[in-house]
Amino acid sequence: MNNYDVIVIGGGHAGCEASHAAATMGLRTLLITTTIHHIALMPCNPAIGGPGKGHVVKEIDALGGLMAKATDQSTLHIRRVNTGKGPAVQTLRAQTQRDQYSLIIRSYLEQNPFLHIFQGEAEEALADDQGKICGVRVRYGTVFPCRAVVVATGTFLNGVIRLGEISFPAGRHGEFPAQFLNGSLQKLGLKAGRLNTCTPPRIDRRTIDYAQLDEQQSDEEPLCFSSQSVPRVYTGSSVFLTRTTEKTCDIIRKNFNRSPLLYAWADTSPVRECPSLEDKIYRFPDHTHHLVFLEPEGIDNNEIYVQGVFTSLPEEVQWEILHSIPGLERCQIIRPGYGIEYDYLFPTQLHASLECRTIPGLFLAGQINGTSGYEEAAAQGILAGINAGRFVQGKPSLILKRDESYLGVMVDDLVTKGVDEPYRLRTGKVEYRLIVRHSNADLRLAGYAREVGIISEQRYQKAMAKQQAIEQEIKRLEKRSVPPTTELNRLLSKKMTPPLSEPVRMATLLARPQLTYYDLAPFDPERPFLPPEAIEEVEIRIRYQGYIDRQLRSIEYFRHLENKTLPPDFDYARTVNLLSSEARERLQEMKPATLGQASRIPGVSPSDIQALAILLEKHIRS
Repeated sequence: MNNYDVIVIGGGHAGCEASHAAATMGLRTLLITTTIHHIALMPCNPAIGGPGKGHVVKEIDALGGLMAKATDQSTLHIRRVNTGKGPAVQTLRAQTQRDQYSLIIRSYLEQNPFLHIFQGEAEEALADDQGKICGVRVRYGTVFPCRAVVVATGTFLNGVIRLGEISFPAGRHGEFPAQFLNGSLQKLGLKAGRLNTCTPPRIDRRTIDYAQLDEQQSDEEPLCFSSQSVPRVYTGSSVFLTRTTEKTCDIIRKNFNRSPLLYAWADTSPVRECPSLEDKIYRFPDHTHHLVFLEPEGIDNNEIYVQGVFTSLPEEVQWEILHSIPGLERCQIIRPGYGIEYDYLFPTQLHASLECRTIPGLFLAGQINGTSGYEEAAAQGILAGINAGRFVQGKPSLILKRDESYLGVMVDDLVTKGVDEPYRLRTGKVEYRLIVRHSNADLRLAGYAREVGIISEQRYQKAMAKQQAIEQEIKRLEKRSVPPTTELNRLLSKKMTPPLSEPVRMATLLARPQLTYYDLAPFDPERPFLPPEAIEEVEIRIRYQGYIDRQLRSIEYFRHLENKTLPPDFDYARTVNLLSSEARERLQEMKPATLGQASRIPGVSPSDIQALAILLEKHIRS
């Protein structure tokens, strides 16, 4: 029997990124999955990206992960989103070929010489007499010794599918749940809760009346997620839009009592970030025209994903709902939607490295931490895989701060605030959105990826060369002046921006929102060649420099809180006269690592933080 450095339980998006990261660091890694043919399966939406999610996909790529590359190799349709807003929230969203995506990820895993895959059900995480992880037992008794474990089980922990009045155990439709592992984890002292989510039906593309639908084609510019991919234009596959009707809402209202996961009376926590259609209609009774997107699942099959009709209503009701929507009056269901309930472990039991506070060597990633979405899972997976590897190597964990990445925001939210519904990453949760943009992920995180050994020196130097080219071009534009020629003023008039009466620096012109770097090319013959992604960064940094500087000052102001470390043995019980009783209780329970983390714990007020800062200074002096 092989001894492994790292074992990853679960072959979903979190497990794939975790196992790939650990193996790429040169550690002997085993990925245990219940069904090898379902590695990196997309059981819900066949799409990657969107606001917040697209940002973290770029960060996964910058850290050496697989999701962005596999997306680029399986894309059917891609668009920029949030283009009506500023660059801080703009990103990409791609429709992928679901089955091809899974095969591409599997291929990357199987090519890694340090990674092995085993098909089986993990039943127990084993710990030694000191409480440190030492192995994994699978069903029928085989034990794999190891030094660290990443648990990334998705919705499989005691999963139960609910479809109207019908319910049955399953991790996903057609797959058995993990019925023993959660008991093993609770024996180790971890506390669990229960969440739910649901998927929409899939329909046959041949039974759709496209004449009634609005078509949404891919953007005409070359696009891609990964900095290692070549951008391209995608044609031939579109997304189509329709809307629910008053009749749709009436059908659902008549069947509220048949929805087992309806917000009003579900046994598990409500889902507000990605609710079912019946939840939307229950909570917003005056809104009848909900958007429905018809998204292809591949070019070699007829399945269409009905985005927006998430439901746990009975099958016969789903037929009625779909047939009440314009364009779907005669559609044929291939697979009905369903709801699923599953166990998760409270993420407040984790360090920011995603290692369990009380069990050295045990890391958790993905939906087991209460999140939803492939992108959130994959991001946690790569961080957990890196830190499991660092644990084995005896090196400090990689901790990403809130002002460095979307991934840092998500992990900090999870470990300090916890969840009572599936956590969804979105731009509104990120304080420094203009600093952690979609467009600069490789520049922000390449140094960390190089440090932990997950990207090559060549790739790191490529990112640094891009950074240097951007900075040099900004300096050049700040120095170079352009005279007020007739041709230039004609351009300015065409762009509806004031003409010039005296020479002005190129950077000042580019700061005008109506002008682009390409517009000014005829008046700047000395400019160097820059790739499109570098040009985008030049434009953003010149145009928004004032806002960027303001956020940088804010970051500097708050970093002193993050840098003030709270001792793990700090006795909050002695602060009776200084901290509120709720703050003492929450701080004692959470054991925040820094003053900054303490400030984000629900129930801890600004006055509590001021008092805690004074106590910390006294503690340090003593």
